[in-house]
Amino acid sequence: MNSPFHKARNITPKVALVLVLSFILLPSTGQDIDSASNSQLSWRVFPAFGAQPETGFVFGVVMAATWSQADTAAQEFDRPSSLTPLAIYSVRNQVLVEFNFDYFLTNGTNLNFTPRFSLFPDRFFGVGNDNDPDAYETYTNRIWQLEGQFSVPYTNKLFWGVYTDIQHSKLKELELNGELETGTILGSEGGFQAGLGPALRYDSRDNAIYPSKGYFLNVRSLFSFLGDFSYSNYLLDFRRYFSLREDKDVLALQFNASFTSGRDIPFYKLPQLGGSSRLRGINNANVYRDRQLLFSQVEYRKHLFWAFGIVAFAGVGDVADEMSQFQLSDFKYVGGAGIRYQVLEGQKLNLRFDYGFARGGQSAFYISLREAF
Repeated sequence: MNSPFHKARNITPKVALVLVLSFILLPSTGQDIDSASNSQLSWRVFPAFGAQPETGFVFGVVMAATWSQADTAAQEFDRPSSLTPLAIYSVRNQVLVEFNFDYFLTNGTNLNFTPRFSLFPDRFFGVGNDNDPDAYETYTNRIWQLEGQFSVPYTNKLFWGVYTDIQHSKLKELELNGELETGTILGSEGGFQAGLGPALRYDSRDNAIYPSKGYFLNVRSLFSFLGDFSYSNYLLDFRRYFSLREDKDVLALQFNASFTSGRDIPFYKLPQLGGSSRLRGINNANVYRDRQLLFSQVEYRKHLFWAFGIVAFAGVGDVADEMSQFQLSDFKYVGGAGIRYQVLEGQKLNLRFDYGFARGGQSAFYISLREAF
C-alpha cells in the first residue's frame, strides 16, 4: 500500500486521482483492547497532507482502525483486518472521500473493497505517447466508484480470487472548443461501467510496508461488460527485493505491464505512465496514456543514521495504442533521488521526499508516505 487508498494488491489503471494522491500521516489518538475475546482493536486519527504535481498540496483527515481475530496468533494466516476512511481536499479544489475495508478470516480468506467519491478538477493532455507536457485542457470529473477483490489462499503465499470495478463518471466544466467539449474523445461525457475478472497474487515479501527481500506478483484481468463501455484489461505487476549490507540497504526492482483489448474504453480508464509510484519525474501523471503500457523501475534504498535514509531511483517505460507500436527510441526515462524519514519507531514506515526528472526536461517533486513500490 503506497498510500491510505493504495492497497497492496495494486495496480490496475484507475482514475488518476486514485493513483497519484499520497499523504503524510501523523497519529493523534489511541486504541481499545477487548481482553475478553483476546483480540485487539487499534485505531488512530491522522491529519493528512502531501504534495503531487497533479494536485499541488493536499490536506485532510484519515482514520485507521485495525483488529485481529481472537485466535489468529495460532493460525497460519496471521493478518489484521482494517478499516480506513479518509477525506481530503487539495489547493486545486479536488475532493476525495473513500472507505477502504480489508477483512481477513482466520483461514486467510480476504475481502477488500473500497467505495469512493471524488470531485476532481483535472488536466487532459491527449491520448498517446508524444503529448506536449505544457499543452492541456482542463475539466472536472465527478466519480462514484466501488472497487474490490475477494481472494482465498492456495498456500500462505499464493492467493486467487475475483476483482471487480464499478464506476460512474460525469464530466463537466470542459474547455470551450477543446477535444473533450467537442466529443471527439471517448468518455468525454462520462458514463457507467462495471466488470469483474480473475486475480492471482503471490507474495513472499518479509514485510508489506518496507520489504527488504522476497517476491511480489499480481496478475489480474478486468472484463468490463455492463454499462456504456465494453473492454478488457490485463495487468501484470512483478517486484523483487534484495537485502544488502546485512539488511541495512535494499535494492528494489519492478516490472509492470497493462494491456487493453477493445476500443470501447473511456480515456480516464486508460493506463497512465506517471505518478508518485511509477516513473517519478514525469511532470503530470496524465501526460502519457494509451491502451497499452510497459514500464520498469529500480530503486536503491540506503539507511544513513537514526531515522534518516536516502534513495536513488531510475526507470523507463512507454504507452502505445498497439503492442506492435512500442519503439525503444520512444521510451521515456526518468531518474532521481529522495530523502527518507522513519515516522514510527520500530516500524519502517517512511515519510518520503522525492525529486525526479524525465526525458524532455520534465521534473516533479513528491511528498508522500511509504515507498513507491
